[in-house]
Amino acid sequence: MSATFALLGLASLSGCATEDEHGDADLRMGYDLDCPRWRCGYNSAEVNGKSVRELRLDGQANADGVAIAGFLPPLGGLLGWELGVEGDSLVARGGLLGTSTLRGAQLVGSTILFDLGEGLSLPVLIAGYEEVEAWGAGDPIAAYSLVYLDLDGLGLQRSVCQGTLTDPLLASVVVLAGERYDEDTKTVVPDQDGWITLGCAGSASAKLALLGYGPHGDVDGEGTSATVAQRQATLKMITADYCGTGEAHTVDGVPLEWENRAGTVVPATLPPAGSLEAIWTEAGALCLDEPRLGDDVVLGCELPSCGDLTLDDGEWATYAVLD
Repeated sequence: MSATFALLGLASLSGCATEDEHGDADLRMGYDLDCPRWRCGYNSAEVNGKSVRELRLDGQANADGVAIAGFLPPLGGLLGWELGVEGDSLVARGGLLGTSTLRGAQLVGSTILFDLGEGLSLPVLIAGYEEVEAWGAGDPIAAYSLVYLDLDGLGLQRSVCQGTLTDPLLASVVVLAGERYDEDTKTVVPDQDGWITLGCAGSASAKLALLGYGPHGDVDGEGTSATVAQRQATLKMITADYCGTGEAHTVDGVPLEWENRAGTVVPATLPPAGSLEAIWTEAGALCLDEPRLGDDVVLGCELPSCGDLTLDDGEWATYAVLD
């Protein structure tokens, strides 16, 4: 893993101080000091109480009224720079002739200007860049530390990933371009040109990317992107949406082993007999044996035992970590 960071120097800020919760608790795993940050992690991305989990690159506002209003490169040039994406990575284009491109660690020190509505604006610094080793096949995943100055919090520096007050640089986001994720139904919303999703470390969307199932990921080690059905099966699996209705059945820090049909993600150790949790498809769990939260889980549907079913019948198999 490589990482690059910038000194934080944010000033001339204006902003609002609302206390709305944009909790996507079912689409993330909360931060736990005993759990690696990309396995557990932080809350959903927001600034000053407004969600930035989904953003448009064309300047239009998201559902919470937040828009990307501009981009300033590290040295403060004002020559028409614009923020965009290449695959699932951020890039910025502009410069004197409009032909310069910044990507990767070159973006550190840049500022994204957010329009919060009602004449309020907030600069967010790209304070760090790292390349996180993929959990499956493919190249490392680009991740960015995004930090702003919270005037309502006595001028404290905050990450856009909530819950990181002590060290805002610890939290990073991955970018999933051209796709959104419905928090209520736990479904993939594909073909969203101009949109990006910011997945904080530990969130379901970040795990989706690290597993190789992002919109531009490598699901088989040969550069093939997962289909929408494969990505949705992954989202259902991560959130334990057994019935496929959007109701999650998982809590922070629950250990789990997973294995995909392509063989690019495999359990760290051979799962013991009787540990199979479920086989997963885009509709949810095809069958269920050993719920990750134990036998007290109450479902809104009836699922058969996995019996003679195998991983070949779905996209994922998951295994509970037994005591």
